[in-house]
Amino acid sequence: MSPAVKPGHHETSLEEARQHARVDEEGHVYSLSSDGGEEKYVGQYPGATEDEALQYFTRKFDDLYNRVLLLKARAAAGADSAKSLRESSATLRTELDEGVWAGDISGLAAVLDETDSQITQQAEQEKQASEEAVAEHLAVRERIVAEAEQIADADASTQHWKNAQARMNELFAAWKAEQKKPPRLSKSQEDPYWKRFRAARTTFDKNRRAFFSQRDRDHAEVKKVKEELIARAEELQNSTEYGPTTKAYHRLMDEWKAAGRGARKTDDAQWARFRAAQDVFFAARDAANAEIDAEYAENLKVKEQILEELEKLMPFESPEQVRDQYHVLLGRWDEAGKVPRGDIRRMEVAIKRIQDAFREAEDRHWQRTDPETEARANSMLTQLDETIAELQTELGAAQKAGDDTRIKAAEEALEARRSWREMLVKNAD
Repeated sequence: MSPAVKPGHHETSLEEARQHARVDEEGHVYSLSSDGGEEKYVGQYPGATEDEALQYFTRKFDDLYNRVLLLKARAAAGADSAKSLRESSATLRTELDEGVWAGDISGLAAVLDETDSQITQQAEQEKQASEEAVAEHLAVRERIVAEAEQIADADASTQHWKNAQARMNELFAAWKAEQKKPPRLSKSQEDPYWKRFRAARTTFDKNRRAFFSQRDRDHAEVKKVKEELIARAEELQNSTEYGPTTKAYHRLMDEWKAAGRGARKTDDAQWARFRAAQDVFFAARDAANAEIDAEYAENLKVKEQILEELEKLMPFESPEQVRDQYHVLLGRWDEAGKVPRGDIRRMEVAIKRIQDAFREAEDRHWQRTDPETEARANSMLTQLDETIAELQTELGAAQKAGDDTRIKAAEEALEARRSWREMLVKNAD
């Protein structure tokens, strides 16, 4: 018995028993009808007093009564399911209806009716709870199926198959766990969700197999292409034509990248072979370049000394005076030969700077000494001298006339012509 169940207790007193039954001289007990109807024979208790006979049969009735009270208490406490309580109530009611009792039969029937009413309420509550539980089960099924469908419909090219497979396994485990939880779903309730879930898993497996099958074909093609590239790289590894072969290796590297990735283990092994062939060539090329650089290092020292001598001639204010020395140094520069690769750019910039400076100096000198230029300058100076003389005469006349406007104009014109003449003279010098 559950601790929450507290049944009542019924005991029929002798006074109450006499209201519902009687005993004859031979100890026969009869049940009295409450509405004055026909008496019913209950039984006989020979060799006993009237009170003892009544108490014997009322104790049987009280036992039935207390079992009904226990059922009522269990129904009130919700100690059993409505179905179990209803079965117990039906058994007790059959026992009450089919038996002949010495006691308050109508009172017991009323208690049993009240108990049935409680059981009916509990049944309705259980039904509602069951419907809510079923709805929750269906909602969980829907979430499982919806996620499985989402995984199955994902783009195969971006799908993380290992994680997706693990999640699909988790969803299937969750499905089986839900099946074990009460209340059990009916076949008609569960089948639509199961068919969707099964279809999603089938689609996922089909897409996964197709993806890996295609990937295997792609990897096989990549492997084939890279084997050909490795063969070409190994053919070039002993070449001593360093310039063209270096370019050829760069093209091979571009083709290698364009081929894409193969199976990780295979790709790593192929890359090691491809790289090894390159390393053989580039190691030999670097060793040859190192020898050349060592030879050119002496040339570099010579050219650096020539640069120092050229810079001492700058800034070439009188290029005609250092022209011969300048060209001798340039000749020595050309005879000095090549420099190490790392110094080529620096030396080219340095010599170009000096050559540009000398060329500009010569251009300036030529402009100053060109006969035609000098003639044009003398002609312009003559014209300016004549204009200045005229303006001076005009200024004197304006001053004599006291005409401020003419004075100002003549002074401004004179100042402009004199500045111009000064600039021409300076350039000629």
